[in-house]
Amino acid sequence: MIIPLKVTDTVEFQTRSLVTDPSPLANTKFILDSTSVAGLLGGEEAMSTVALAQIYDRRKWLGWYNTPGSYIIGKRFRRLARSIISDSHVNPRSTPRPENVYIDPALLLQHDGWSKGPVFKGIYSGTSLHETGPLASLLMNKCIRMSGTRVEGRTTQPVAVTVAKLEQKPSLQPQMRFHHSPPVCAIIPIAVSLATCAICGLYGEWYAFSMILLGVLARGLTCVFIGSGDLVFDHPKSAEGSPPGDGILGCDQELVLLRGNEDVVNAVTRGRFFYSFESKNACQMVELCSFLLIAQAIAQLICIPQSNLFGQLMFVLSIATSWVYNLWFLSFDKVEVRREIFRSVLGSPSLKKFVFQNRSSAVVFLLLSVTEGEHPADPEKLKKIMDGLLPSDAVVWEMWKGIVIEHLTNGGPLHFDNTYRNHLNPPSDVESNSLLLKTPLTDTETVLLKTLLADAETACAAFRSNK
Repeated sequence: MIIPLKVTDTVEFQTRSLVTDPSPLANTKFILDSTSVAGLLGGEEAMSTVALAQIYDRRKWLGWYNTPGSYIIGKRFRRLARSIISDSHVNPRSTPRPENVYIDPALLLQHDGWSKGPVFKGIYSGTSLHETGPLASLLMNKCIRMSGTRVEGRTTQPVAVTVAKLEQKPSLQPQMRFHHSPPVCAIIPIAVSLATCAICGLYGEWYAFSMILLGVLARGLTCVFIGSGDLVFDHPKSAEGSPPGDGILGCDQELVLLRGNEDVVNAVTRGRFFYSFESKNACQMVELCSFLLIAQAIAQLICIPQSNLFGQLMFVLSIATSWVYNLWFLSFDKVEVRREIFRSVLGSPSLKKFVFQNRSSAVVFLLLSVTEGEHPADPEKLKKIMDGLLPSDAVVWEMWKGIVIEHLTNGGPLHFDNTYRNHLNPPSDVESNSLLLKTPLTDTETVLLKTLLADAETACAAFRSNK
């Protein structure tokens, strides 16, 4: 019996395909081509787990898993390489060490609330900072999230005032390093990536095998490099005899009064974070990490569509597991890291928050808190604070400021009876050096002034009841 040639070739082809492609779902025609763009997605979430690898003890060995967003991370690392500065710029108080380099981590942490903080104005020192450090941003966010005591009064736009009493911890040093225990669940994405890589190799899905392995190596080496240094917190040390560091943080609907010595306030307003490395080749290592991450993203675009459905599913499983872990880290574990850093620098500062229904009451309460225990109060200092937070050059506002400052300077209560209000438009023969008796007001302006004086009384009552 003679078997036709076509039948023989068909049998041989089917036998050969069963041997060389034994993976499940090998005969399906459905292909997940979109999985190749995983390197372009999820970069912001993956950035946190890489950027904070230095804080965790032994965390640099817990980054060996395939992760999405490699292209975005690679681009950030290229910019990170250009931010390297020498030891003399960060720590001028000590002898410079040529082998030490520092990298600004803001490019990696800018999306996580570690950005620059709000405006700060010193009360005694005269310091004015348009941008403050990341610790000020953390403190401001902490004050925004906390609940406060509601103070009833004339309702316009609520303004919150938080009085933060900062105490200097013995552990507060010009340079500080942080360490934190790594989460146990960090081994889950590692186990899944290694398992899917092994399964792909077992079933001959070499395209998916190589891409998962490349992702594990690229991210693992990046974490090893980042984890080889320390996250350093640096802040300037104040000169001996410096005035108190009290000042006002913020300028809109959230005002924070910082009370404490100059050192601890400097840590909040001028403190900076750096990655510290004891290798002069740190720049080349950053460039190498960037190259590996970008190469991984490009290789995925080419190789993943060539894999069969089973290999693509294994690749997706490794990516999805690490993405879920990154999301968990972004929402939970990173919060614990922030709290640990905050406690290491500032301990547990006393925070008291009050929510006023209008800005004028809030500012008067702020002035009362500033002048607490200070006799006599400095009128020029109080006027400067009010001008920075309230409208100026308007007759009514300037007159109201003069009345409030006069009472605060004299140390008397902010209580304005009807007799005092009836003399706001005095006869021309009345002599006084006070601004409030020099400019006659119209009926409309008098109504506004009385309203503002009532706001000041509301603030004074709230201050006394919560003293």
